[in-house]
This record gives sequence, structure tokens and C-alpha cells, in this order.
Amino acid sequence: MPGAPAFKVQDLVYVPCPESEDLPFLPATVHEIDGSEVVVQLADRSELQRFAAPELRRRFDTEDRPTCQDNTSLVHLNDATILENLKARHQVDDIYTYTASVLLAVNPYKDVTGLYGASQCAKYRGKHIGALAPHPYAIADTAYRALVRDRKNQGFIISGESGAGKTETAKIVMEYLGFVSGSTNQKTEQIQRRVQQAQPILESFGNAVTMRNNNSSRFGKYNRIFFDQDGMLVDAAVTTYLLESSRVVLHASRERTYHCFYEMLGGLPEERLSQLHLERTQLYTLLASDVQEDADEEKKWHAQFEARDVKLFQRLCDALSIVGFSDEDIDAIFQVLAGLVHLGDLSNCEKDEGDETATVQLDEGPLEKAAELLGMDASELGSALKRRKVRVQSAGRESLHEVPRSTSQFRTALHSLIKALYKRLFERLVQRINSSFGEWRATPDEDDTWRQIGILDIYGFERLKRNSFEQLCINLANERLQQYFVENVLVAEQALYEREGLPWLGLALPDSTPVVSAITLTFKTLDEHSQQLAKGFEKMSDESFCQKTVEEAQKDSLRKEVLRPLKMSNKRGSKAGTGLALNEGFVVKHYAGPVEYNTKGWLDKNNDRLLVECEELICDSSFDFVKSLRDEDKTKVPFRSISKKYCADLESLLQTLNTCHLHYIRCFKPNEEQKPSLFKDKLVLDQIIQCGTIELVKIMHDGYPNRCPFNEIVTRFRDLLPESFQRYGDRTFIEALMLAYDVHPQEWALGMSRLFLKAGQLKALEDMRSEGVQPDPEKLRQIVRQIIRKRWVRAKNAVQLCLYLPRFLAELRRAKAARILATRALLVGRVQPMLLAAREKLRLRALAARRRLCGGFCAVRLSLVLMKEARARRRERLAKSLHLFYFMQKRLRPLADGARQRTAEESKKKEAERRREEERRIAEERRKIEEERRRMEEEVRQKAEEERRLALAKLEEEQRLREEHAEAKRLDEIRKVREEMERMQRDKEEQEREIAELRRRKDEERILDVASPCRSSPVSRRVRKSGSQREAEDDASTSVGDTDESVTISMSQFQKMEERIKALEQEMARKQTQTQEEMMALFHRTQGMVPLGSPEERQELLQLPSTPPRSRPRISSARISTDSRPTGDDRRTSIIDNDKANWTQQRDFLMSDLYPEGCHPRFRSTRTRRSSIGGGAGEKMQAERKRRATQTLATTPERGAY
Repeated sequence: MPGAPAFKVQDLVYVPCPESEDLPFLPATVHEIDGSEVVVQLADRSELQRFAAPELRRRFDTEDRPTCQDNTSLVHLNDATILENLKARHQVDDIYTYTASVLLAVNPYKDVTGLYGASQCAKYRGKHIGALAPHPYAIADTAYRALVRDRKNQGFIISGESGAGKTETAKIVMEYLGFVSGSTNQKTEQIQRRVQQAQPILESFGNAVTMRNNNSSRFGKYNRIFFDQDGMLVDAAVTTYLLESSRVVLHASRERTYHCFYEMLGGLPEERLSQLHLERTQLYTLLASDVQEDADEEKKWHAQFEARDVKLFQRLCDALSIVGFSDEDIDAIFQVLAGLVHLGDLSNCEKDEGDETATVQLDEGPLEKAAELLGMDASELGSALKRRKVRVQSAGRESLHEVPRSTSQFRTALHSLIKALYKRLFERLVQRINSSFGEWRATPDEDDTWRQIGILDIYGFERLKRNSFEQLCINLANERLQQYFVENVLVAEQALYEREGLPWLGLALPDSTPVVSAITLTFKTLDEHSQQLAKGFEKMSDESFCQKTVEEAQKDSLRKEVLRPLKMSNKRGSKAGTGLALNEGFVVKHYAGPVEYNTKGWLDKNNDRLLVECEELICDSSFDFVKSLRDEDKTKVPFRSISKKYCADLESLLQTLNTCHLHYIRCFKPNEEQKPSLFKDKLVLDQIIQCGTIELVKIMHDGYPNRCPFNEIVTRFRDLLPESFQRYGDRTFIEALMLAYDVHPQEWALGMSRLFLKAGQLKALEDMRSEGVQPDPEKLRQIVRQIIRKRWVRAKNAVQLCLYLPRFLAELRRAKAARILATRALLVGRVQPMLLAAREKLRLRALAARRRLCGGFCAVRLSLVLMKEARARRRERLAKSLHLFYFMQKRLRPLADGARQRTAEESKKKEAERRREEERRIAEERRKIEEERRRMEEEVRQKAEEERRLALAKLEEEQRLREEHAEAKRLDEIRKVREEMERMQRDKEEQEREIAELRRRKDEERILDVASPCRSSPVSRRVRKSGSQREAEDDASTSVGDTDESVTISMSQFQKMEERIKALEQEMARKQTQTQEEMMALFHRTQGMVPLGSPEERQELLQLPSTPPRSRPRISSARISTDSRPTGDDRRTSIIDNDKANWTQQRDFLMSDLYPEGCHPRFRSTRTRRSSIGGGAGEKMQAERKRRATQTLATTPERGAY
């Protein structure tokens, strides 16, 4: 601390070294004291330098002195000695240091052997802070024991800059809490396992490589672990805050987007990568930096993380499985990530951003791949990105139009879709993790007896080269936590000391209220501009928001000190060295230093609503997992503020912390390069000052870090004194306890209700109680005598006070009466002149009032006289006016009547003209309406005519096709019957020839037998006769049987042919009837049609014969009308008779063709079948047959003919 006590020659001190970049202090020795200045000699140097005394810090010789585990134990306590102690401990890998109950952690950027593990957890279990070396295990054990013993919620606030090791420290604390609450219960083990495995999932999807940290958390989280009344783990929950979704689409050079993308490319097998259309070595746009640089160099830089990505991918998959994700869910997650990668490649298809009129052309390859993986239609996806829908009001009607997006609008739409999908995927993972804890919960709902330990791991203070909306939100959280630390620790300490009646040396504490207020009002202005932009106000822009924010800040005396505009350079209003214009950013002065913010894109970043077109794509996705990521908010509000939700979540977090007993862990980064064993003093000193550690150390060292209520001390240490002491009051008992165990009077103090102890004294009492140390009996007797002596002194003082009190009160009453009398006399002496002056003033006021009253009376009398004279003059003027009126009335009446008559006539003429004009207008309108009606009727008639013409043509075509099909089928049947008849005739003739041949042979044998009776002996003749006769008889019998059988077969075949012919006739009759019914139906349908065609066509139809010819040209459907068609029963009878005649003629033709000249089976002629089938003897018949074979068969009349 800036030096308070005086220095002496040869004192060891630290002097500031502003010219050095790494060393803020240099060791020195006091050489001479010159008034308020001190001359020092620097160590290892012979030169002398002069400094003001407040600039020096005392130091102690550290050559033979070990480091201190607690900074409050340092001999000299200031920022230089704290820094030196931390540095010395960091060099020997003692990375943890206490500051009373606050733990300071310096990131070693390496694995320290033997520092963690189950064996170390067992060592710290049940130990008080300070019993072992500083460690997060000790803080966690203290919190756990306080939760079980006091039944009060506990909380950890782990703070520090990005890269200081906050996330790792939080994991260490959760590891110990899982160990200390362990049991053999399967449910508890499962929850512990899932709590541990949830961290890899959150790291993969929420952490990224930045310039300052290779595993930087890009979101804030508050882990809560619930315990029952026995201290057993029963549930857990994770709450996240403000994921940096913009990192998915944009990140700086030498940085990466979230780990999960690289782990997916490095760990998935080739087969699965090919299914996702990915290549392991391809550097996709989404994974590359937004700064143009050499691709080979960037791939080489990314290669250093490949081994780690493969290892972490397997860890991620195992964690997802343990938490409860199925294989299908894991595949779906990677499929969504792959779809986002392909969506990112569409940004390469943009035209030059300056060409706002150019149409964006998308590469079909990445578009189709992304659409396939996300379950979207490629054309709809491209249309939603390239065009936007605009509602236009026209003539009271609303219409929807599609307008092409500019390149910047296309990029905004594409990035918003990618960010929304990734953010919702991250939220789905967090939701699933929380629900997985509840699957093993012992009870369905949270029990009132449960208590929780919360671990806050939130982003550290950030000051980057380009700071945007996310950095302002992050730094606001750090401002609120810093303010919370100051208010709830430092201010509370000071208030407690004052309330307990202890002396306190006040400190100038930092106040973050102006900064928090300025940022809150900035967010309010941002919400107004973002909402107006979402509603379609094109004038709202990032520049107008920045300008208004700066202007409003300059009007407030407090805000303008913490929010300032950018400094203008000499070139076109841009800030020197940054290229930012004055309306593109502002500077905020935080507790950790000023930060320059770039406001480009803030209006879009602050809107949590996705574009309507993109939201519809998600809702209509065929991929169920993507469809489940749709926005559940059904309202049509176009704007939803991210900053407002973030501030509300932050306020809710602080309210939750208010219900907890908090434990602080401050994390520091020793260097920017993340190298092990490298400690930069100036960097660490800035962090020590910014986090409020110096003020905390000052309070703890100068004050009493341990304070306990009287009843708690008596209850806890009752056994350290004999029972005889327990009859004393709590205050006397505690005083006796301190004296009995030789606690130095400067190490403790008694307040109004609490015992205050210096650091380490409470631990010493606990150790003595644990070891069973008993005080010396002689000393106890001395303490009893002191107590008795004090009691006698107190009794004596009480008696003296009681005797003195009445005299004192009487004296007070006399003094009070004297003071009252003197006061009254003084008042009388001072008030008397004032009373006289007041009376004189009242007399003068009364006199003036009397004079005013007299004057008023005179004025009233004068006014009455004047009013009377005025009334007389008015009556005279009125009489003159009436006389003049009557005189003028006689002369002007005729003129007025004439004028009125002329006016009435003109009005009538105008009215008549108006009526005629109105009638003409109405007639014109009626004429137009009539013309419009006629035109519409004509259009309707033409349309009906066209529809009927098309219907008739379709019916004609269908009838023709049916007739052709029926004719083809009939001819095929006739051909088959003819072939069958010819085959049967040939078979019959062959049989007749065989029978005739058999009969001829039989006659010849009979003749031979009769002609040569002597050519053989009787026996031989008998034998031959018998043999030949037997054979002849057999042949004859066989021939006769065959003949009879053939005749029978022929007759059956004739019968079958006759039946087939009858069936054909019946089928033709059925078709004829069906055709007639269709024609009648058509007739009834066409009765109501509008007459079509010209009068000449109707006359031509009327002249047609009633019986249509067998073969006539078809009449076009355009010439048919209901007027030209005969109607009535006669017409229908004529149609039926003509049809019957046509079908009868066709049947006769077929029968004559099959059985010419009376060869019908029913009427057999004497001719042979050969002469009748296939031709005939008559030339007339042959000619007729030829003519009919070449003639087209008559068909039924076409429907269009009627």
C-alpha cells in the first residue's frame, strides 16, 4: 500500500519502475531521507534515485524466508509483497495461495504432478482451511461442511480474465464435491457420473480457441449441485448465459470456431464423412477465419490441434452416451453440424458487397448438400436466402411480393439461419443434460430439505482488438460481479465493524455504478433502434444508434465520464489507427481499463428473432431433429431483445447468489503466451488490482477475518473450560476463554454480538479443542479472581451510578429550566420591537384600506351616473334607427322581393340542370353496365359453347373408339368361326372318303369270293373266309362307328356354332340398346343448350333425312344445335327402327356369308358343303359376296348426328 509509516535508513523497500514493461517494482534500500522524499539505492545497482515517500512499498528479506500460504501472514502487506509471494510460489509449482478465505490461483499452463486425484481429495476431507496447503479442495470441503452443518446454500464465484483457468478450477471443485458426497447408491453414482460427463459436452459445443486461450469458454454457466439433508447428491442442473453465436460464422485469424466442428471432422470414420458429404482435409468456409490469408499456412496452423481433436471426439461421444443420448441422436447432432458447414460454404457465392443491385448466385453443390442434411427443399432454401417477402398495401388490399436481397442482406439471412440453428442445438443439449439428471432423481420434484452448492463459471473481462456486442455483455457481467463483490464483501465488512462498535479505518472503495448505469441505458437505446428496424423503419442503422448513444451520454455528467466518443484523426473523421468513423463506436471506461467498442451489426445481433422465411424452413423440415429446433414462441412479434433477456438473467443470477454463502476463487494468468513457468509481474499485478484483491487483503489484515456469534462460540468451545465457567454470561465466558488460552489482546475483540478474531486464531482454538488441550488450573483461578474483581468493580460502579444518578438528573432538570428561562427572556427582548413594528404596519394597512374603500364608493356612484346617461343616449339612437328602418322598408321591400324571386328562379334552373346532368350520368352508367352485362353474357355463352363443343367431340371420339373396338372384335369372331367351319368340313369329307373306300373294298372282296369258289379247299375257304370275313366285319363295324361318331361331332359343332351366333346377336343387340340409351341421355342434356351455329347450318341439318345412310360423312359437332334436332316420339321411333334395320341387315350379311344359298343348318340343301363354303357355283352370289366383303359395315348412327 502507499506507504504510511516513516522510513529509516537501510530499510528494505520496493520502488516503482514505470519504464519497464515486465517489472512494476524494483527492490531497493533506503539510503537517505530528505523530508518528504526518500533517496534509495537500487539492488544490484550503484545509482541513487529519489522518490516520494508514498510511492515506496516496504519489503522483507526473502532469501532465507519461505513463501507464505496466506497473504495475510506477510510481514509487510502491500501490492508488491503480494506479487512477490505469488511469483515465488508459482516458480515452485505452488499455484494456489490464500488471502484469508479467498483463494488465489495462478494458471501454470501445465500438469502439476500429484496435485489432484482421489488421494488428494481424501487428504482434504474434513480439514479446515489452513490445515493443508491452499487448494480448491479445501474451499470445496469448507462449503460442503457448512452446507451440511448450517443447512444454508453455498456458492462459488470463480472470476478472472479469459485464459486464467476458471473453467478448469470449476471442474476441480465439482470433482471434489462428487467425491465428498459419494456413496454406494446407484442413483447417486449415476448423477455423479453425469455431472462429470456433462462438462466435455459443454466444452465441445461452447468452447473455442482464441488468441488468449486454447479452451476459452464462450458462454457463462452456473452449475448447481443439490444435496439432501444427509449430504448425499440427489440432483444437478446447469444454467447457461449468452452463447457467443456470432463465432459460428465469424472468427479472427489464428482463432477457431467451436471445438465440435473440428472434432467431428477429425473423429468420424470416412464412411460416415462421405455420407455427410465432408472431406477430412477440406478447409471449409465456416471453419476458416474471416481474414484472407494463405490456405496452406492456415491448414498448417490447424494441424497442431488434429491429435487433440481426435482424442476429444471420442471423449465427446462417450459423454453423450453416458448422459443419455442414443446413437440416432448423436448421428442427428453431427448431421446438423455437417449441414451448417455446407451452409457456410454458400457465403462464397456472394457478389461484391458494393454492388447492391447484383443478384446473388448460389452454388448448387453446397446448397443441395445442406438442404439434404437439414431436411429442407433446395429450391425453397435458396429462395428464402436470395429473396425476401414484402407486404404491400394497395387500394385497401394487402399483397405479398418477393424482392431480391442485396449481398449484405443475403449474408445477414444466411448467418442468422446458421447462428439460430447452432444456438438452438446448444440449448437442446443443455436441456437434455438437465433432464438426464432428473432421470435418476430420488423424488420427482425438488424437496424443501434440499440445499445446493452453486459454481459460477462466467467469462472473464475481455479487451480484444475488435470488441463488439458480445464483449460489452461479457464486461457488463464482470462489472456487476465486481460491484457485487465490493458491495457484499468490502462494504459489508465495513458496515459490520461499525455496527459491532469496532474501530475502522475507512477505505476509498471503487464504485461500478456509473459504468453499469451507462451500459444499461445503452442497451435501452439499442432495444429501441432494433425494434424499429424490425418493424421496417429503414432509417434505423448501427450508425444512428451509435450517434444517439454518444449524444445522450454527453448530456449526463456521470455517464460522459465513463462513455466517451472515439477520438477523431485527421483523415475523414475516422479514429486514428482503427479505421473507425465517429459514428461506428464508442469507448467505455471499465474498472479494468478503457475498452473501445465497434457498433457495426449490433441491431441485428440484439434481435433473437429469426427471419420469417428461415423459420418456415425449419418448421417444414422433413428431418425431425431439425424440425424440433423450431421456435416455440408462437407470437408474431418481429423483435425479441437479447440484451434485455441477458440483463434479466444476470439480475436473477445475482438474486440467487444473495441467498448463498459465497466463496471466492480469483484466477490469474501469468503470461499472454500461455507458456509454462513464465511469470510476467506487470500483467499479474494489473489483475490483482483490478479484481479488488488489494482492498480485500487490507480489510482482512487490518481487521478480523473470523467472526462468530457469542452463542456459537459458547456452544462450540464449552468443553474447553470447566463447568463452573458456564454459569457466567456469554460475554464473560468468551473473555475467560481468550485469557485462559493466552490469545493476545490484539488478536481478538468483542463486539456487540460477535467475537472477532484475527486470521489463524479460530483455527488455533479448533486445534486445541481437537487435541484436548486444557488450561493451567492456576491460571483459571486467576481468571476467576479477575472475574470476581471485575464483578465487584462493576457492582461498585453500579452503586455509585445509582447514587449519583438522582443528583445528576436534578442538576440536568435545573440546567434545563435555566436554559428555558434564558431562552424565553432572549426571545422577549428580540420579539418586542418586531411586535411594535408589526402593529404599526397593521395600522397603516387599515388606513390604506379605508381610503381605498372611499375611493371605490365614489367610483361606483360616478359609474351609475354615467351608465344612466349612456342608456338615455342608446334609447335616442334606437328611436332614430327604427324610424329610418320603417322608411327604408317601404322603398326596399319591392326590390328585395324581386331579388328573392330572381334568386329562386336561378336556383330552380340550376336544380333542373343538375337533375338533367344526373339523369344523363345515370343513363350513361346504366348503358355501360348493360354493355358490360352483355359482354359478360357473350363470354359466358362462348365459354359454354366451347365447353359443349369439346364435350361433344370427346363423346364422338369415345363412341368411335368403342365402335372400332366392337367391329374388330366381331370380325375376329367371324374369322374364327369361319376357320372352325372349314376345318370341320374338311374332317367330314375325309371321313366320308374313308367310309366310301371301306365300302368299296368290302364290295371287291365279296365279288372275289363269289367269283373264285374253287381256288381253295372248303376248309381253307372256311379258314380264309372266316379270317377275311372277320377282318372285313371288323373294319366295317369300325368304319360305321367312326361315321356315326363323326356325324354326332359335326352336329354338336353345328349346335355350338349356332349358339355362338346367337350370343353374337345378343351382344350386338345389347350394344345397340346401350348406344340408344347414351344417345337419349345426350339428347336430354343438350335440350337446354344455347343455340349455336348460323341459320344456314341449322337449315342444312333440318334438310337431312330421318334415316341415316349406312356410310355417310360425319357431321361436325360445331354444326349441331338444339334448334336443328327433331324432337318428339316420332323422331325417337325413327331412330330405333333405323338401328334395328341396320343391325338386321348386318346379321343377314354375316349369315349369308357363312351359309350362302340356303346352306343354313336348319335348311340343308342338296349341295355339298364344299360348294357352299369358301365360294359358290353362282356368279351372282360370288359378286355379291365380293361387293359386301369390300363394303364398310354399317355402324350405329353417331351421337353428333342427332
